Amino acid sequence: MIPTVGIDLGTTFSCVSYIDENGLPVIIPNSDGQETTPSVVWCDGKIAYVGKKANDRKLQANAPVFEFFKRDIGEEAPNRYIINQYDFKACGLSAILLKKLRMEAFNHFRRKGIISQDERFDTVVIPAVITVPAYFHDRHRDQTRLAGIAAGFDVVAVVNEPTAAAITYGVRLNEPQKILVFDLGGGTFDVTVLEVNNGEAVARVTKGANKLGGRDWDSIIERHFYTVFEENTGQEVPDDMGWEIQKLALEAKFHLSNEPEFHTTIYASGESIDVTLYRERAAGDDDLIIEVPEADQDYFYFEERAQDKLSLCKAILSAALLEAGLGWNDIDDIVLAGGASRMPMVPKMLEQVSGKAVRIIPGYDFDKAIAQGAALFSRNRNKVIDICSKSVGIEVFSNGRDIVKHLIKNNSQLPVTVSEKFRAEANAILKVYEGEGDENPEFCTLRGKLHLRNPEGEVTVKLSVDINGMIRADVESNGTTSTLKIISDEADIDIAELKAQVDKIEIRL
Repeated sequence: MIPTVGIDLGTTFSCVSYIDENGLPVIIPNSDGQETTPSVVWCDGKIAYVGKKANDRKLQANAPVFEFFKRDIGEEAPNRYIINQYDFKACGLSAILLKKLRMEAFNHFRRKGIISQDERFDTVVIPAVITVPAYFHDRHRDQTRLAGIAAGFDVVAVVNEPTAAAITYGVRLNEPQKILVFDLGGGTFDVTVLEVNNGEAVARVTKGANKLGGRDWDSIIERHFYTVFEENTGQEVPDDMGWEIQKLALEAKFHLSNEPEFHTTIYASGESIDVTLYRERAAGDDDLIIEVPEADQDYFYFEERAQDKLSLCKAILSAALLEAGLGWNDIDDIVLAGGASRMPMVPKMLEQVSGKAVRIIPGYDFDKAIAQGAALFSRNRNKVIDICSKSVGIEVFSNGRDIVKHLIKNNSQLPVTVSEKFRAEANAILKVYEGEGDENPEFCTLRGKLHLRNPEGEVTVKLSVDINGMIRADVESNGTTSTLKIISDEADIDIAELKAQVDKIEIRL
């Protein structure tokens, strides 16, 4: 039987794992011999390169290279992902990336003898658990699931990334503990409080931001490079240098994670500018800066420039603990996940606000932990209790205005079902919303409508959110039940057409 793979579908890097014959999570290396694959796609509609080989094509003229598309999945991003006049959307680009990961898994399993040599890639369906940021709402989750289907996977579950990381961490614990998972990926951020023990994980609270991650730290360095070049040369960096500046910023971030300073030279438009970046301000730097005219200051202290990003993380941390009714004294351990967590400023900030040391358990690698946890989840679904990241409700008329009545509260344990009776006018339309706090429908997200065709009178509304975070509404009226299973609008994502488009693309390894 083909093992279920666990997939960390990341903004900047992705990773695949499965449980081997010894019951241990094993990473499937890609064709470049690496355990993680850059989430970058080069595609002309017929051929696609994914990962390192796509990165290598960034400098080609008019190269159709796509990256950071995870940030747009489930969102409107018109004309950003059109290839050969077909709008793949972020969902389709994710499907191409996932098809590459499926091919790597297929080849690995065939080498292992799990898949026979005479079986063909296009006919073998591999079961998969795909992770998503905990703060993804229903639409994001559904389009991630659809991307997996279009790539040829049997998507058996969609699980929250921090929960997956905690499963990997938690299997090594021998006693109950409250764990705070700080998951700072390439494009998204989540903080989740879990209780774990002997491989069991129960999520209590999750908070996060869909567009906060390592890419935003890269942008701080990129902006500095552009500014320094313009101030010293009086010229702007040419548009065709964008990929080079982005690559240089990423190199600088990685270097500053290991060394106190980074030196480089920017070459553009016949000019060369030497630039030095510092991780943090050293003793005595204040006096040095005061002596330098403002216009000539090229001093860059990464940790200071990133304080606004760290402040956002701290605010989300505080909100999660407050909602959980916990203080830092109640947290037994802090778990890092996501590649951006390797920046020294992250554990430093956590240790400052918590008063606790941030440590890494031997064998725990936060670059691979989410994929490993997803694979472990497939074996331990009955031992994992996840939560609903957003409240779900319906529109009702109350005190002269339409409001959203939240039937399912955020952080409710999954799966969850809530029923309630309401008075309804004839032929009512049920509107299902996702969102927090305010009862005003304008501040929530409309997720679906259901035409009831009911007589005037009492109706019973049952809202459910399953283990994958997918919403369903059932309405009983006059002995008849109407059902709304909320999935992506067919006019937005035609899964049959998307799968056909992805199927005809050849993935070059």
